[in-house]
Amino acid sequence: MKTVLKWTGRLVLVLLVGVGLLALLGPREKVDLSAGFDASLLGDDIDAYFEREEAKFSDIVEGVQKRVVWAGDVGVKTPISVLYIHGFSASSEEIRPVPDKVAEALGANLVYTRLTGHGRSGAAMAQATASDWMRDTAEALAAARAVGESVVVIATSTGGTLVAAAALREDLMENVAGAIFVSPNFALNSASAVILTWPAVRWWGPLVAGAERSFDVINDDHAAFWTNSYPTVALLPMAGLVKTVDGLDLGQAKIPSLFVISDNDQVVSPTKNREVAEEWGGPSQLEVLTLSEGDDPNAHVITGDIMSAGQTELAAAVMIEWANRVLQ
Repeated sequence: MKTVLKWTGRLVLVLLVGVGLLALLGPREKVDLSAGFDASLLGDDIDAYFEREEAKFSDIVEGVQKRVVWAGDVGVKTPISVLYIHGFSASSEEIRPVPDKVAEALGANLVYTRLTGHGRSGAAMAQATASDWMRDTAEALAAARAVGESVVVIATSTGGTLVAAAALREDLMENVAGAIFVSPNFALNSASAVILTWPAVRWWGPLVAGAERSFDVINDDHAAFWTNSYPTVALLPMAGLVKTVDGLDLGQAKIPSLFVISDNDQVVSPTKNREVAEEWGGPSQLEVLTLSEGDDPNAHVITGDIMSAGQTELAAAVMIEWANRVLQ
């Protein structure tokens, strides 16, 4: 009996040591911010290009496809274009009609992108990498340049993380006049979020946190245009991206930027957002919205008719005033 207990104890010790070494030395999520896009792939018909790209997937939610909303005649380039990049688990509908209002006021063509894995099934979310999203960002910027002489980017949450990374690359910032960050994700507002970047978390994380993550929706459109249930490992590229961008010197970013945040954001850190706005290398403006009853209870999607309708007109007006000043 003592022999059995001794060997059992040794086996447990070996397993604990093995798990410890895996956690300490195991692989981390790879984050490659160098992805680009060959603009020649867009061809002469950007609508046809987007249709071909999106036709590769049979499960895209109707209405969230990559697309151009033309200000006038189809195919006619405008002096300004607006590009919208949505956040993690969201889609192009995230803060609409705010981008539409900004584009209309500027007489601009409007480009909506769709980040890899988004606007599809929950399982598709787990197939994306941070590099995929950087390529999506590069593609979207190329599309915006193709339909407008100068580009104004609007990005929400993790879309903002991607735009911040892009802001340090001259090739991606060509003809970009400025960027508007809405509740940008520069740090998750959770002490436990650091776990998402630990070594080998892709293997042991689901055992600890569960294989699936889900969140409650507040209305039918929230359910329709967000992926509210997905594999837990889908969080890992997002967390890795945020950690990597946190290590960049955003003081080297030169484009003018507007930061629109809430100090009550429960998803991302308002303190971190204030720090980034202060440290940003280009001209920056901070706008803090005070949400009303009926707006996003997490104070994260802080404008748009689906989540925070009470802030739609104000946020759009702030963005339009800022854009007009930057574009002078």
